[in-house]
Amino acid sequence: MLAAAIAVLGLAGLVGFSLFTGSPLSNIPGPAITAFTDVWILINTYFERRNRYIHELHQKYGPLVRLSPHEVSVSDPGSIKHIYINNFDKSKFYFLFDNYGVTNAFSAIEKKVHAPKRRVMHQLYSKTAVSVPGLEDCIRERLDRAAYYFEQSHKETKAIDILQLFRSIAMDVVTAFQFGADHGTDFIRNPLERDLILGKYRVQTRSWFIGPYLPSLAKYILPKAFVESLMFTDQWNLDNMHRSGFPPDSAAKKLIDGGFSELEAASEIADHVVAGHETTAIALTYLCWHLAKHPEIQERLKAEIRAVSGPSDGQSPSSVLPAFKDLDRLPYLAAVLQETLRLYAPIPASEPRVVPPSGIWYSPSSSEYGSNESRYFIPGGVVISVQPWTLHRDPSVFPDPEMFDPDRWIKSDSETLHKMNKSFMAFGAGIRMCVGMNLAMEDLKFITAFIFCKYTVKLGAETTDDSMYMIDRYSTRPKANACYIEFEEQ
Repeated sequence: MLAAAIAVLGLAGLVGFSLFTGSPLSNIPGPAITAFTDVWILINTYFERRNRYIHELHQKYGPLVRLSPHEVSVSDPGSIKHIYINNFDKSKFYFLFDNYGVTNAFSAIEKKVHAPKRRVMHQLYSKTAVSVPGLEDCIRERLDRAAYYFEQSHKETKAIDILQLFRSIAMDVVTAFQFGADHGTDFIRNPLERDLILGKYRVQTRSWFIGPYLPSLAKYILPKAFVESLMFTDQWNLDNMHRSGFPPDSAAKKLIDGGFSELEAASEIADHVVAGHETTAIALTYLCWHLAKHPEIQERLKAEIRAVSGPSDGQSPSSVLPAFKDLDRLPYLAAVLQETLRLYAPIPASEPRVVPPSGIWYSPSSSEYGSNESRYFIPGGVVISVQPWTLHRDPSVFPDPEMFDPDRWIKSDSETLHKMNKSFMAFGAGIRMCVGMNLAMEDLKFITAFIFCKYTVKLGAETTDDSMYMIDRYSTRPKANACYIEFEEQ
């Protein structure tokens, strides 16, 4: 393993080294080596320290840092408007997210390519569209299937792996949305199929950076298992789409009706399936872990949820839950989820954009990460980004930023709350923010309410702070790739 790592990084150094005189970014703060080569950021990416490394650079050098001769990172909330609200084009990094050789809304680099796709996506994922009774019933049905595992944990006084269970629930919901309620996966009740498919997706996450960061070497150094798993999941999604027959309640049918070709629809769906199941599962896992560690927070959340829950109908475990519109009004539930997404944004990494040809002048806004108030010119073509990891940990916006404190979203004054919301980037920002945000929040609120209307969660012996250490990739997960929690009915 070590020999392979050295070989990859050695090649990266040969490709990335670009010593030159008069770098246009030489006056921007950062380690001296980053003015000449991108090898250092590649090393930290390979060893899964990229987000933490960039965070440390901001703590040392201030709100603007140079990452390489052609890339900078910004850490103050004022930059969000300039970069994301003004809709700079994406960088070539996003070619990674093309599927079947076809661009989708997420991978589209240019605004003119993204805009028509986004219009269809907006209709598909609007809050109105995802709040229909049919989708709510679909989520409830998946929760009813999952109830068995919570009940067994209680009866046997045994901790279960909630990460894998949440992946199953989220995948069953997102595929039902994509292919139709009767044509989604049933990973909750079919663990063998679940382990096969999710195992293929996991293979892809370890080598994710090679394509976007070492494109000229990708065909030589991408592991065979990566290529095979990608081909497998691509075909699996296509088969699911064709097997469904494009029913009226499916996203696939609505995309086709919106003018997408079958491959264009498949490219969108493949993107949404992988993102929709993993990010939801990660957020729910860290939420339950924190509530198991903080009984006082858990009790407040349980009290709020149970105040709006009703009696069971004796057949459907989820019948105790109110309609989503009622869950959507619960302030403490919203605060707990917001705080979870702040500390554990499932995608905490940089969202790279490209500075327009005319270049931009950058002046740091108020930030705890440095006091250098100089103006810097950033030339056109430079890659510029903000990473939620750092933005969500700015102590000038979030006092005691590593503390899990839902009350910060309830008890703060209006000015502080405005600052926090302005700095919150768990779903991105601007016109290209996460298109599936409304579906994700409906999932998160329903699943959280389902658990805490009936159960108290406790840490399993296998779950420690070390096992829950966040793996540092573009998307994240616990180090152990598992989280064992015991459910006690109360």
